[in-house]
Amino acid sequence: MFYGQRIHDKCYRRAFFDAGQFVEAWDDDGARKGWCLYKMGCRGPTTYNSCSTVKWNNGVSFPIGSGHGCIGCSEAGFWDNGPFYERLSNVVVPGIDATPDKIGALLGTAAVVGVGAHLVSTIVRQSSKPIPAEDVPTPSKGE
Repeated sequence: MFYGQRIHDKCYRRAFFDAGQFVEAWDDDGARKGWCLYKMGCRGPTTYNSCSTVKWNNGVSFPIGSGHGCIGCSEAGFWDNGPFYERLSNVVVPGIDATPDKIGALLGTAAVVGVGAHLVSTIVRQSSKPIPAEDVPTPSKGE
C-alpha cells in the first residue's frame, strides 16, 4: 500500500505531464493553472510512496497538492539525489519503463534498419528488371 505505486501514477497533475504542459517558473501561468511540476524538480515520477493517497496532516494535503513538487524523501539516496529544484534526467516516459536515452537508441536502430531494408529492396528491384535488348543490326538478304 505505502510503496506500491509511484506518486506520479496517482497525481492529479499527471494529465498535464502526459500532455506536455509543465510549470516553467513558480509564478507562471502554468503554475496558476495547476500544470505538472516535473520541470520544477518534482520527484513524483521516480518516488514510490502513498502521499497522494494518504496525504499529510490527517489527510489534508501533500506537497504536490500544496503547489510544491515531491522531493522524493522516501527513496534510497534521497540526500544525494541532487538539488530539489532541478529536473531529473532519468525519468521514465509515461506508460513505458524506459528512459529517453533508451527510447532514442531504439528509434535510431529502427531508422538504420529501415534504411537498410530500403537499400536491399532497391537493389533487388533493380537487379530483377529485364535488361533491354540492344538494337543489333541484322544482316539483310543479299549481302
